[in-house]
Amino acid sequence: MIPGLKIGPLNELSGGFMRIRYNSSVKAACSGSYNFPNQFFCLAIQTKEYPKSSFCKVKVARKKGSGLYPLMSRTSYVKKRMEIETQDEEGFSDVKEGDIINLSDLIFSEDRDYLVRYNGQQVKAEELVGKAVLVYFLPVSHDLDFYQENWITYLIDIYNDLLPKNDFEVILVAVDDPSVPATPCCSPTEPYKVFESIFSRVPWTAIPFSNLASRKRIARRFGISEIGFVYSTSVLLDAKGMVLKCDYCWLFGQYGTLGFPFTDERIKFLDSEDDAAINQPSLEALLGSSERDYLITNKGDKVPIHTLKNKVVALYFYEDGLNHNGQSSLADEKLRNKLEMAYKELAKNKEQFEVVLLYLYDTCGTVNCTTEESFWKIFKTMPWLALPFKDPNHKKLIRIFGYPNMLDDGEEAPTLVILGPNGEFVDPCGADILMDFGTPTYPFTRKKLAKLETEKAKELKLEMLWDPNTIFRVNKDGLEIPLSQFFGKRLMIYFEMHKYYQHCEMLGMMKDLYLNMKGTEDEFEVIYIKDPTSYDEPDVSYLVHDYGELPWPVHYYDEGYSLPKELEHSVLNYHYYNPTMTFRRCLLIAFDRDGSIVRKTFQPTFDDKVFPFYAGGLEKEFLYQLNICFGWNYWNHLSKKKNPIYKRAQ
Repeated sequence: MIPGLKIGPLNELSGGFMRIRYNSSVKAACSGSYNFPNQFFCLAIQTKEYPKSSFCKVKVARKKGSGLYPLMSRTSYVKKRMEIETQDEEGFSDVKEGDIINLSDLIFSEDRDYLVRYNGQQVKAEELVGKAVLVYFLPVSHDLDFYQENWITYLIDIYNDLLPKNDFEVILVAVDDPSVPATPCCSPTEPYKVFESIFSRVPWTAIPFSNLASRKRIARRFGISEIGFVYSTSVLLDAKGMVLKCDYCWLFGQYGTLGFPFTDERIKFLDSEDDAAINQPSLEALLGSSERDYLITNKGDKVPIHTLKNKVVALYFYEDGLNHNGQSSLADEKLRNKLEMAYKELAKNKEQFEVVLLYLYDTCGTVNCTTEESFWKIFKTMPWLALPFKDPNHKKLIRIFGYPNMLDDGEEAPTLVILGPNGEFVDPCGADILMDFGTPTYPFTRKKLAKLETEKAKELKLEMLWDPNTIFRVNKDGLEIPLSQFFGKRLMIYFEMHKYYQHCEMLGMMKDLYLNMKGTEDEFEVIYIKDPTSYDEPDVSYLVHDYGELPWPVHYYDEGYSLPKELEHSVLNYHYYNPTMTFRRCLLIAFDRDGSIVRKTFQPTFDDKVFPFYAGGLEKEFLYQLNICFGWNYWNHLSKKKNPIYKRAQ
């Protein structure tokens, strides 16, 4: 069968003719002899949408007494017609940066020397002289998806920002795919309605939808086939017609107006500015620009950025109450409430602390939903400072700090980036720290939180956990051991937490180490507190089967071995854990011979170099655990270029 031909029943042909829909491979295919069963004919004849120039008529001579119809007799005719009809088709060529395009010959025709705006205004050819022109190819055979809708919104902002300079124009070109069929369950979208829906919202020009020849001509010249064209694309030409950039719609949202004209050189320059702000973070580099060296209050007053350099500053990434349901998420509301309370409390204590609102206006949750009016409406209810609405630095800060980070349920995680005085430190985890641990963790950094947890842990003593007369029993012989007998010894207490498949392996490794160290200077004792809900088995027979009897006391929690209620929360720290995370497995607490705590970890390591009484220091281990438990290690691997700004928080 000839590639590119779509054929159907010949008995439905009218007048002995059939139309052949071809692609670029048909011409070559016609050099041979082909026979067609009489039950097929070209499906293209069933539709009126296809342009006549895309088809050639072939006279089919019916051969009586045979079910086959030779095409060879008409090959020379087909080839001659196709040579004429494919002249434009052979004009398909991918443009590349640096090519020179005579755009005027493509967008205008003998009977039309103008472009149109939706309001009916005509734009003559001379009005494009001296302007950079972005040709925006829009698929209209389907409704646009979420991302393409957003690209148009971003481009509208860029167009309006550049409008005062009068050196930039956008030309909308509708690309209609004639191969999109109607189906019994789904009617095809009407291309003209899709075009009108978009054109009515944009301020730029377009080739009239009715001028099909011009639309096809420019699409072909830029290497765009209407068949299968489903994603918007764009080509930017300078005032002399040289192609500056191809297929870069995704850059509109990432860089905004500052990215124009979106050449590699311009993007590299902006990235270098980001790198400079990352390597030497300062409020001026992150929040200011050559046009603005101030922030604003909720009354519109200007506050110079340099007045904040000796303060701890929280960058508050705020989406105006728009999650998937169009309402504020619980996490967003919790952060705002906590932040307002902390702001007032710290101001009362005369702490050098300030918050800067970053009112995000074109993220996935806010695009087409925010205005300057909505900005002022929410900002006037907040007591801190803000970047002006739609300030270009919003996009820079989103790039630098990788906003948004996603929660497990798909919602965007509230983000509070903490900047230390004079750029001393940067921590992007301020939201989690403030919401879960409150103002005692000010300035809301991981280092401060790890320090507080270390100080709290050092206050813990063995006799605080249970009464010295509490009896523990060893399973293998029922030996009763009072807690007081462990005083003066190196002791590890292993709290099993929740169902987790690695418990058996961990306990086996512990047993091996315990036996190897027995009778040496490094020997230690173990108390194993088992969670009765961890496994379906009512006893520890699975341990006996895999590892034999455990040589230390094994007891069920809540059966006479519960911690005092006032210690349970602070010792077990269940609030450390996200219930959906699978790393919830155990708590290991180790005491040295003098009764001081030397380990408290939910992520114990089991090798003879660090187990069980040394792991590089409590504070370091707490910081490691916090990163793991909250997923904060995400920030350490955020950027492909290994963004060093996050290393300052470690």
